Amino acid sequence: MAVRIRLRVVSRSTGKGIDVVALVNSGYETIKPQLLVPARVAEALGLWPSIPRPYTVREYMTAGGPVRNYVLDDEVCVKPIVEYDVEPVPADLVISIIEDEVLISDKLAGRLGIIVYDFAEGVWRLRTDPEGVRRRSEPRQVW
Repeated sequence: MAVRIRLRVVSRSTGKGIDVVALVNSGYETIKPQLLVPARVAEALGLWPSIPRPYTVREYMTAGGPVRNYVLDDEVCVKPIVEYDVEPVPADLVISIIEDEVLISDKLAGRLGIIVYDFAEGVWRLRTDPEGVRRRSEPRQVW
C-alpha cells in the first residue's frame, strides 16, 4: 500500500477545479511545491492539449529513465479534502503524457502539512488534525 489522499485542485489560469486522489511521493524531490498530473487531469482543468499560458519543458529523472514534462509555474492551488476547511497551497503544475496517477512532490506534501505514520499501511494525518487522528489511504485513481 502507499499513502494517497484526496485533493481539490484549482487552476489559477482557467478557474476550473477537479477532485483527485494523489500519491504522496517522498522520492519526488523538488525545489518548490509541485503537483504532477496526467494529461487527462490537465485537460479537465482546461490546460491541455492547448496550454493557455507560458510554460517550460523540463526533463525529469524517473526509475524508468528521463521523461519530458510540461511545467506551469504556480499554476494551481491545492488543498486536502477533509471534514474541515484547509487553506489552499500554490504549486507548480507538471503535466505528464505518460503518468497515469497524480503525484504530490516532497515540498508540496510538506506545505500541505501531510504527516505520514506508515507508508506500508497507508496511515497519515494533517499537521492541523488533533494529535490522535489517523487517516487511511484512498484507493488508487488511474487516469
